[in-house]
Amino acid sequence: MIRPRHAAMAFCARFLRDARGVAAVEFALVVPPLIACYFGLAEFCQAYMAQKRAQHTTSQVADMVARAPTTTRAEIDAVMDVGSLIMRPFPEAPLQLRVTSITRGTDGIARVDWSRGRGMTALSGVQTVPAGLIANGETIIMGESQYVYDSPIGRLLPGVTNFGGRHYLRPRLTDRIPCTDC
Repeated sequence: MIRPRHAAMAFCARFLRDARGVAAVEFALVVPPLIACYFGLAEFCQAYMAQKRAQHTTSQVADMVARAPTTTRAEIDAVMDVGSLIMRPFPEAPLQLRVTSITRGTDGIARVDWSRGRGMTALSGVQTVPAGLIANGETIIMGESQYVYDSPIGRLLPGVTNFGGRHYLRPRLTDRIPCTDC
């Protein structure tokens, strides 16, 4: 006859020696963090691509305006439409753009010649330009963008991320690009 105390010890010894199910337990412990890492990396890649597209859109919009000898509001709006196409497959609604022509006067003060924005307020008056970028009497085209990236897995990663960019380009064909109706 086996005593209850010995039976409990025998059961514990058998339990500790039994290796069945170890792989299932390890799998259950390892897989959830691996799945979280996978989705986290996928989300990081999507956000990085959105940031790069927003920066590329900014530079391309400013570059297209800088290539024109003159421009109009309608032409700037058409260029901004092209900028929205560059953002695909990301939604274009959160994209905000602004193109501004800035000239440094003979007094050394940089002033806005004209500015046009989509989702961003047009600039006017005196603007700060990085030192050494333009000399007195020179003009520069400044393109700016803001993109609000909302994560598709927003319930896990709360909040939105704002991407922005600013690019300065010199006019290509003329010293100054006039906007006839800005």
